Amino acid sequence: MSDVIKREAPGRLLHLDILRVLAIFLVVFNHTGDRGYMLFVSEADSFLYFPYMMASVFCKIAVPIFFMISGALLLPREESLKQLFAKRVLRMAVVLILVSVPYYVWLHRSQGIGIGRFFTYIYGSSASTSLWYLYSYIGLLLLLPFLRSMVRGMKQKDFIYLLIGHVVLVGVLPCLEYCLWGGSVTLNEAFSSVIFVSQNVFFALMGYYLEHVPDEKCCRKKTVAAAILFSIAAMVITCLMTYVQSVKTGVCSTAQQEVFFNSFICIPAMTVYFAVKSLCSSYRGQGAEKVMSVLGAAVFGVYLIEKIIRTLTDGVYTLLSPIIGSFAASLVWCLVVCCVGFAIIIPLKHIPGVKKLVNRLI
Repeated sequence: MSDVIKREAPGRLLHLDILRVLAIFLVVFNHTGDRGYMLFVSEADSFLYFPYMMASVFCKIAVPIFFMISGALLLPREESLKQLFAKRVLRMAVVLILVSVPYYVWLHRSQGIGIGRFFTYIYGSSASTSLWYLYSYIGLLLLLPFLRSMVRGMKQKDFIYLLIGHVVLVGVLPCLEYCLWGGSVTLNEAFSSVIFVSQNVFFALMGYYLEHVPDEKCCRKKTVAAAILFSIAAMVITCLMTYVQSVKTGVCSTAQQEVFFNSFICIPAMTVYFAVKSLCSSYRGQGAEKVMSVLGAAVFGVYLIEKIIRTLTDGVYTLLSPIIGSFAASLVWCLVVCCVGFAIIIPLKHIPGVKKLVNRLI
């Protein structure tokens, strides 16, 4: 390990593009509801209950991966406040407004729509639940000047301290509180350790750490294997806590079942990032890089339209579920959604006349 921060050469990085594509697939799966993501609830009496739940827990690494990629790429950069607001904050605000329009019109057409109502609505809520990520991402962008100054002075031990603090406050304490008091007693809300518990900030810092701090000696098979074992243990604990809670409360709502899903998700999320980065460090070909760079560059656009595509391709699940089962059909459905999304976004990024605008926004 090294406390010296290494600077990556400009250009696309294979492992980041692979992580982007993996993450968008998991995001789509996270939106399959009772058909895939929450299927384990209806399989409580089946041997598939825990495997399905493990898959649902694992898919929660998607958003942390996106924030880690942002931290890995944005935190080492130098830019003025003017550049930050013009290039990043304003761009994301424009994207948020533009993509919110069709969702707002569709969902509120029967209630009456108007410009004033639109801006009031997206200010206090969001046109689609899946767009919450953009709000969180804009919040991260506004913090970049402070986080950049912070990481310049952080050593390896500081990142480890940050990781331990997150695991304790987000994972260990909530689990202990539930085991001891059934969730009726929790840590005083005035105890606010924002850097430890804020998802966008924490994972951005962890992404910076994984991308720039560890040296090549850490990318050994033994290290990756150990991280995988820790990840499996973390997900097993999450599943057990979810099971205990469902037995005690008898409540099977999505919100109730997800209470512990993010408790230890930093461990598998960081493991996947680290493992993919380690595997790609020894890759010397160019074919995969070209393909993944095209797909990786289109991922953000796919995220923006995946809800619409899911609705339009709903028949894929309906057709396949009686044949191969609900879970497998959901996976195929997610794959179709991603493929259709890429088929739409990639040409848009290369069509003369619109590619400049599309590439500037997504």
